[in-house]
Amino acid sequence: METPIRFAIAQMNPTVGDYPANYRKILTWIHAAEKKKADLIVFPEVSLCGYPVWDLANKKRFVAEGQKYLKKIAQATKGKQLSVLIGFIGLSATATRQSTNSVAWIEQGKVRTIYTKQLLPTYDVFLENIFFASGKGSPVFPWKGRKIGLTICEDIWDERYELKPLRELKKKKADLVINVSASPYYCGVAETRDRLLQRHTKAYRFPLLYVNQVGGQDDLLFDGRSVFCDAKGRALFRAPAFEEGLYYFDWESDKQKPFSVPLPEWTSQPKEIYNALVMGIRDYFRKNSFKKAVIGLSGGIDSALVAALAVDALGADAVKGVTMPGTYSSEGSWKDSRELASRLGIEFRVNPIKEKYEFLLSAYLAQKEKSGEPIPEEGRITLAMENLQSRIRGMELMYLSNDEGRLVLTTGNKSELAMGYCTLYGDMAGGLAVIGDVYKTDVYRLAWYRNTVSPVIPEAILKKAPSAELRPDQKDEDSLPPYEVLDEILYLYIEKNLSRDDMTRKLKKKVSANIVEDVIRKVDQNEYKRRQTPPILRVTEKAWFGRRMPITNRFEG
Repeated sequence: METPIRFAIAQMNPTVGDYPANYRKILTWIHAAEKKKADLIVFPEVSLCGYPVWDLANKKRFVAEGQKYLKKIAQATKGKQLSVLIGFIGLSATATRQSTNSVAWIEQGKVRTIYTKQLLPTYDVFLENIFFASGKGSPVFPWKGRKIGLTICEDIWDERYELKPLRELKKKKADLVINVSASPYYCGVAETRDRLLQRHTKAYRFPLLYVNQVGGQDDLLFDGRSVFCDAKGRALFRAPAFEEGLYYFDWESDKQKPFSVPLPEWTSQPKEIYNALVMGIRDYFRKNSFKKAVIGLSGGIDSALVAALAVDALGADAVKGVTMPGTYSSEGSWKDSRELASRLGIEFRVNPIKEKYEFLLSAYLAQKEKSGEPIPEEGRITLAMENLQSRIRGMELMYLSNDEGRLVLTTGNKSELAMGYCTLYGDMAGGLAVIGDVYKTDVYRLAWYRNTVSPVIPEAILKKAPSAELRPDQKDEDSLPPYEVLDEILYLYIEKNLSRDDMTRKLKKKVSANIVEDVIRKVDQNEYKRRQTPPILRVTEKAWFGRRMPITNRFEG
């Protein structure tokens, strides 16, 4: 009879390149797992150095440092009963790549075996084939009366590859397969992963332990959600989403529970996206040593949501809201901003820009008149005048950023960035684009969700018509289709990559071909703007970083 196995599942939030801190956490968890009498502690993909590392993988000293700490971890296991499985950057024997994405199985002070990732993705947000050499072969090895197979992340996402590592492990009669991952989050990925794991475990008839990284790394968010699936596709264990921790699971093979642990009800709901964004802000600040944030509060829904997210991530004491009323700002906008700041408990400041705007505008117009250039007729507001107001606000925020050591959080959403309905060096100026991957209609859903926790966003903000307030009586719908229509077109074009003809056929009862045509044209024309945004936290299946389109592009698709 096979003996039960206690797994320690190390759902870790590493910091890229911080070997000392990552090592200390790894060692602490190894000691904790030993005390809990775990048989095996499993860490995520390249958890020793964090993921992704990009060109750090090409730095010899970076790779060598990892080798040094891997040896220290092995030495720390002397005299311990548990085994350790940990991801690291290995050395490649190939001439074209010096690094590998590998995992080491460590026991009794020694590295027992090393497995190297075979399937290296080069789509969406992944560029692994550029930095790593691919591994060869899918070996199994004996451990506690079982044959163990090892895989790393993409090795189980094998639909687009001829090589099928799990098929090879099945041929070698693996009894258990472990997959260590750094699989990024997007809304819907939990269900997609579940379907994948169920399909594989049912098809190959072996259980699979999936251990995933958690935390934020630049624009990428990792949701954790480590899981153990038995040979019938049942999830017998799940670690929570967006929470770092050391979790334990006892596997008794054929004596295991006959039911599956379901995903939480809030999976793929606003609560999930909200929690992901909070984690992303918190880790971006913590890992980059930022302490305080400043946000331009317009009285609109976007800045209100970003302020709520920032407070939930950093605490009210770390956040300052600044409203900058201009010539065309409504009285309600700055009052709503003040009410929002009061409810959130953040520092609030009013910095009017009217005098600065009028001074600069009169200087520009005087210069045009002096040089004989035509001047706009009185009362006419040009695009340059609108953008001047936005850029003054951006300048105000960047001054506060430098003066007070605060990171500016931009408040533009995905719908605006898609259409270029934003101002370079104005509302796009900042250090982190919090909701740049959140469509406008989803901004409202997230705001309504946040108010179910506590009513921090005033009802007036939730109900007012969106407006940039850069000219009299301006509304977003003066320049854009209604957001319910626009977001559906953008989703089909960006996420689903449909052509204009396919979209026109799909939307013919709702939207005219001319509107579809105009949206696509604006999305394509504004690629140059999006290239100049701060990092955008990724929450959709096709975020801007993963959508690599040329700026110079005359194809009409």
